[in-house]
Amino acid sequence: MADTAALSASQPAPKRAAQPASQPERGLRPPFTARMRPWQRIAMDCFVALMFLVPFGSNRAPGSSSGNPWLSLLVVGISVVFLVRRRFPLTVFLLLTAGTVTLAAAPAPYNGYQPFAIMFALFTVATQRSGRTTALASGGILAVALVVLTKLHTTPSTTVLSAAAVAVGPAVAGYAVRQQQRHHQAMAAEQAGKIEAEVTSRLAEERLRIARELHDVVAHALSLITVQAGVAVFREHEASRMRSTLASIEETGRTAMVDMRQLLGVLRGTTAADPATDQSPEPERPDLAPIPALFDIGVLISQTAQAGLRISLREEGEPRPLPTAVGLAVYRTVQESLTNILRHAQTASGSVVLRFEPEAVTVAIANPPPPDGLPPRPAGLPGHGLRGMAERAALFGGTFSAGPAADGGFAVTARFPA
Repeated sequence: MADTAALSASQPAPKRAAQPASQPERGLRPPFTARMRPWQRIAMDCFVALMFLVPFGSNRAPGSSSGNPWLSLLVVGISVVFLVRRRFPLTVFLLLTAGTVTLAAAPAPYNGYQPFAIMFALFTVATQRSGRTTALASGGILAVALVVLTKLHTTPSTTVLSAAAVAVGPAVAGYAVRQQQRHHQAMAAEQAGKIEAEVTSRLAEERLRIARELHDVVAHALSLITVQAGVAVFREHEASRMRSTLASIEETGRTAMVDMRQLLGVLRGTTAADPATDQSPEPERPDLAPIPALFDIGVLISQTAQAGLRISLREEGEPRPLPTAVGLAVYRTVQESLTNILRHAQTASGSVVLRFEPEAVTVAIANPPPPDGLPPRPAGLPGHGLRGMAERAALFGGTFSAGPAADGGFAVTARFPA
């Protein structure tokens, strides 16, 4: 009854901890500037650029009708250049620095152009460039601001504080925003990795479940068909018994096809036949038959009896309905055990015991040793039956054991919490 090697593992399977689906952290939000749309950024930059020109126009000397056209063009030019600071932050920063210093050394009213454009440009450099580049830019602006303010004959304290406000404040603020952006990107990448790992794990579990179902359905049906076909060869002169055997083979094949259609229907996500291709008037189609359950074990044993295997079924305790998944797991365990008896055990009998406990259901399948003098059957390729049964029990946090029995036969025992 074993797959070629006994699986003597009577150990409880660890319950899988239910892990909730990954959800993004509520406190993890990108900076406001990262959430702005492109048109909002352009509108804000245009508004800020206009604000730079308002103080310049209001500071014109009374009675002056026109100024230096080149300096006026420089004012307009650096305001236009300011609009592309996000695309070329370092270049725009250098141009704004040169233009602002030029205007600071020019006569009134051009010397009233404030260094706010440089501060915005320095902030952009700090958010998009490395810390080293930001430090160099900040240090350069600090030196330039100290020189310009000293020439304007401001007090030392005012010079230092003003220079620090122009050169250090935007750099620190931009660096903080950059760090926040990098943290958000790292957390987003980690979150994406967790989701991908979870999806991969679920896909692997689904592939394993499908493999178990295919193995149980196909292996059992083919084992029955093989045994019955071998018997039919020796009944070529017994027409009535041969017809009965062939009819049993046909019924087994049809049952296997129904199970395969059910499994393929789950994979395709279909629950009903296509009315455009199916005009059958029957209210119930065979490929929509209910999934095998615990109380279908009697039918399974009857089908196995047609292959010449006599199996006794005994129930202990008070029978009761079980969850669909648990009932299917018990059914598949019995099905695979009977398949192993047909394929490996050199006996024509066996037993199935269903024990209903208050909080669990236990199924035990056993077969006696082969008759004396019967040569041992040659070992075949290792299969997946015992492993699949152990995985089914582990899926529900149950226990599974399989190995030689005390009387020389083979026994399989599985316990499923209910």
